[in-house]
Amino acid sequence: MDEKRQNVIYKIFRLLKENAIKILMAIREKEKIRWKDLQEITKLPTATFNRALSALQEIHFIKKEENYYMLTWTGKLVADALLLLGWRMAEEGEEIEDFVAEELLAKDIVMAIIFLVFVSLKRRGKLNIKSFEKEIKNELKIMKEILKEYEKDGYIEIKDGWIYAKEKLNELDISKIFQ
Repeated sequence: MDEKRQNVIYKIFRLLKENAIKILMAIREKEKIRWKDLQEITKLPTATFNRALSALQEIHFIKKEENYYMLTWTGKLVADALLLLGWRMAEEGEEIEDFVAEELLAKDIVMAIIFLVFVSLKRRGKLNIKSFEKEIKNELKIMKEILKEYEKDGYIEIKDGWIYAKEKLNELDISKIFQ
């Protein structure tokens, strides 16, 4: 296999085709599922199904324990992100998004924080948890202030504990959000 195909990023992009996404989302729904049940849900041809399943295991998005397939924590992050971006397996649309959006976003943020904590611990060897907790609370206050500024600029509306996107937000280049 050439170097390009060994690259993890290449594998992830190659993998994120509808077949692999169907498998990820089916496992997310059931949490633990057997091969036969998973194939029935996804309705993929056996060879296609097995290739996608193997690729998902290779990049550690799913794991197999006692004949059951489950998402790893990175698989959960990917599945949650796909839901937040609007991917649906069923035709339930807005109900799913509204029901889980805040929960998924919060979980993804906490997982990213845990990852960064471990990176920091590995590099620095220690972390003052009380100081860290205090700084997280301060950053949440700053986040609210930033959101208020975006509201003043007409990108969002904050009302009754909800943040609503306004039409102007669609015009915003997300890569320039903090410029």
